[in-house]
Amino acid sequence: MNKLITLHFSLCGFVILTAGCGSATPVESNGSPENQTFYGSVIDTEAPISGAEMREVLAESGRAELRFEGEITATCAKKGCWMDVVSGEDTVFVRFLDYGFFVPTKGVDGKRTVVQGEAFYDTLTVPMLRHYAEDAGKTQAEINAIVEPEFRLAFTATGVMIED
Repeated sequence: MNKLITLHFSLCGFVILTAGCGSATPVESNGSPENQTFYGSVIDTEAPISGAEMREVLAESGRAELRFEGEITATCAKKGCWMDVVSGEDTVFVRFLDYGFFVPTKGVDGKRTVVQGEAFYDTLTVPMLRHYAEDAGKTQAEINAIVEPEFRLAFTATGVMIED
């Protein structure tokens, strides 16, 4: 009987501990405005750069730690494990460091965001692009139309702020 009770409480504890893993759970904002929600690390949202400024920095170094701002145009509809952010004329493909956090899958398109982490250029293969298109809920015809890899601005975020 004691073993059964111990097993029951152990299983309950495991379920409670793992229930929130991998979810789009906001973190505490440490006194930032109420209309800002943070995911991953709480970041400084002051003086972010634009996509054009990001390209200038990358032209010199290839990779750079920085903070930029833009508008969310798409997120992974399955888990929130990536997002496209438009900044000026540039679309930046943002993933999250070690899949350590996610953003909401719905309701954030068109919202302003500030993202902090590492910027770089990346070549997305056809299988990767098709996978991301599937995640975004594209039709099979749209997925099949992807036939060439894409070289684009990419970003690995350590923290994200989304304005409500």
